[in-house]
Amino acid sequence: MSNHTEQPEQTFLERHRKGVSVIFYLMLMLVFAGTFFFALGNMLIDDKVEYVHNELKSVPECDVALVLGCSPKLGERNNLFFLSRMDAAAELYHAGKVKKLILSGDNGRKGYNEPEAMRQALIAKGVPDSVIYCDYAGFSTLDSVVRAKTIFGADNFIVVSQRFHCERAIFLAGVHGIDAYGFAAADVQLPYWKYKNRFRESLARGAALLDVITFRSPRFGGEMVDMDLPQERAL
Repeated sequence: MSNHTEQPEQTFLERHRKGVSVIFYLMLMLVFAGTFFFALGNMLIDDKVEYVHNELKSVPECDVALVLGCSPKLGERNNLFFLSRMDAAAELYHAGKVKKLILSGDNGRKGYNEPEAMRQALIAKGVPDSVIYCDYAGFSTLDSVVRAKTIFGADNFIVVSQRFHCERAIFLAGVHGIDAYGFAAADVQLPYWKYKNRFRESLARGAALLDVITFRSPRFGGEMVDMDLPQERAL
C-alpha cells in the first residue's frame, strides 16, 4: 500500500497567483492614476469660471468672437445647444461687443458642415456675412482655439458656447498664450441632457489636460486668413 497522497489539481488562479496579483495591482494603480488625472483636469478648468460671463453687459469688448460649433441637428430634431449658441453669438454682435466672428467646427465628412450651418443661422439673425469667418477644421476645442490664433491671427477673443465648454476653451487658450473670455449661451435644462453632458464634460476636461501634457497640435494647419478682409466664399 502506497503512502503517497495524491495532490488535488491546482486551478488556473492558484498556478498563476503571483502574476494575477501583479496585474490586479497594476490595474488598481491605473484606476487611481486615471481618477486623479481627470480630477486634476476638472479642478484646473473649474478655476476659469470667473472668466465666463452670463450677462451681456459684463462682457468686455473685443474685436473677435470665437463661436464653437456642434451639430445643428440631433436626428430629426433641432439641437438646442446649437440654437442657443447662435442666439448668443448674434446678441454679442448686435450689442457691439465684437466686430468679427470666427465660426469653428467640423466639416470632416461629406454632407456635414457645422461652420456653414452656423453662418446661415447667423445671417438669418441679421449678422452681416462680411464679418463672418469660417474655420472648417475645428475638429476639437483645442483645434478651434489654437487655429483662431495661428490661422486667423486672433490672440484675444470672446468664446461663445455653453458655460462648461467656455471654461474648457479658456483653459486651453491660456496655455497657448491667448487672452480669452467667455459669453455663456443658455444651457439645456432637460434632465437627460444635463446629466449626460456633465459626465461627458468631466471626461473632456481630462482629455484637455492630456492634450496639454502631450503638446498636441491641431490636426490641420493652413494659410493665414487676413481678417481685415471679408472671407472669400466658395461659389
